[in-house]
Amino acid sequence: MTDEKLAVEKAGGVEDDVSDATGADEATAVAEKETELTDEEKALAKLKEALEVEKEEVGPLHVKLTITIPRDTIDEELGEQFQDLKREAQVPGFRKGHAPLKLIEKRFGADVGSDSLTRLVSRGYLAAVEKLDVKPLGDPLICAMVTEKRTDDNGVEKSVKTERLVPVDRALEEMKLPSEGPLTFVCDVELKPEFELPELTKIPVKRPKVRITKKDVDLELKRMRMSSGRFQPVEGGKVEADDLLYADMKMSVDGEVVVTEDNFDLAARDLRVKGVPLIGFADAVVGKKVGDEFAFEAMVPDDHDNIDIRSKTAKFDFVLHEIKRLHVPPIDAEFLEGVGFDTEEELRTQLKLQMESRLESTVKRGMHAQIGEYLVEKTDFEVPEGVSRRQTDRAIQRRMIDMYTENVPQAEIDKKVDEMRAKVHDQATHDLKLFFVLEKIAEEQDIEVREEEINSAIASIAAMQGQRFDRIRDQFSKGGGLNTLYLRIRDDKILDKLLADAEVSETKGPKTKDPNTKEPKTKEPKTKEPKAKSPQPKGGKSGTDS
Repeated sequence: MTDEKLAVEKAGGVEDDVSDATGADEATAVAEKETELTDEEKALAKLKEALEVEKEEVGPLHVKLTITIPRDTIDEELGEQFQDLKREAQVPGFRKGHAPLKLIEKRFGADVGSDSLTRLVSRGYLAAVEKLDVKPLGDPLICAMVTEKRTDDNGVEKSVKTERLVPVDRALEEMKLPSEGPLTFVCDVELKPEFELPELTKIPVKRPKVRITKKDVDLELKRMRMSSGRFQPVEGGKVEADDLLYADMKMSVDGEVVVTEDNFDLAARDLRVKGVPLIGFADAVVGKKVGDEFAFEAMVPDDHDNIDIRSKTAKFDFVLHEIKRLHVPPIDAEFLEGVGFDTEEELRTQLKLQMESRLESTVKRGMHAQIGEYLVEKTDFEVPEGVSRRQTDRAIQRRMIDMYTENVPQAEIDKKVDEMRAKVHDQATHDLKLFFVLEKIAEEQDIEVREEEINSAIASIAAMQGQRFDRIRDQFSKGGGLNTLYLRIRDDKILDKLLADAEVSETKGPKTKDPNTKEPKTKEPKTKEPKAKSPQPKGGKSGTDS
């Protein structure tokens, strides 16, 4: 909503000899302008004038808004809701629209209060950002007192009220409309940066000369075997990197137990537990055996959703109960029969054909990455010092979708996600900056994504994963995955357009080793995974790429 729509035209400074007709014309123009506004816009405009808002800078592109809605506005909102109910409600003993207002208030007061709170908070936030002319990045977090279960050192569970930044829907569950006085709430808001785009034509891009080598086929075959792997318990052995562990876990901060969980599963690698990155956890746990008790300490990040423990040291106590390790099948007759081939050579030939069909898209992704680096380097603006968890999750989801479209096995995806969650800050900062740049290009060049394009991408991923379309779409619907997929498709459109206008020069690809050179042994990732779709046997169709 623009200020022009909200402004009320005034006739101040008019000379004395201006006719009454002129004033009438101006009044008519104002009235016509007001009728152009929707009811929602009128409500926002009125609320913007009534509320009070204080802004506090809490970091680069990060503000805290304290919003106060006066009592008369609350009473007016409640009055309108009760009057609407009075006209429509069916109350036993009364004709429709004739029940006493006091009875309506008593009968429906709780529901009206909840609905009014939702409207006032939502409209209040929108009106406040318009009043201050700030440009939010995504939805705000709202400060609310929430109830959490805590367990002390004696194992006694208790309920504790603690102040936390939570999403709007969660905050509304905890908030109450005051019976008297104003409504005041605090929003934590990330802001979009202001910047100028760099030159978008003739971006220098190098296109490598590459080919599929024996080493590439070996890696693809290794991934395929991993997809057929199964976890097996380790009897009497010690933990190795990437093992799957089951342990009792207790998380404490300042001597107080924050979280306990029995039979907690985690991998033997650096990962994120309860929002805390455990860097060095892999080294600490390797060599442990069933029955061992061990502890690990880590710093709670300053964007953790539990405000009380931010930037404090968290202690994790573990009691190890079980170790499982992924068993990767050998390339034998049983394995070959399971994937539909008679010999290993036939399988390798088919894998190479499929990889060559995907090679062009792989090269293009590399050129897209070069354009992304150019955009980040050539655009000058500041990003938040502490990248929020929401932006971190967005970076991880984006990389997960990339790996799905590359047909990477779930085990490898899980491992990389754990690594990214533990060490994602630098990459998330880079991706967040690129996100801002691409969003501005999309706005200026009117680049959009159609629903059928999203469904087509989901269908391709489903085919690669050997799963149903609706199942994959349901997975993407959770946790913002569909929005991430939308952004990926939109960004690919932008990067394709920039690539068409780029200065592309050919260069030598990476050096390849002699195919007969023995590669050093590497450990297989040890994470449970679904079976991936196998290559088609001879006579069948080869896989397709998204």
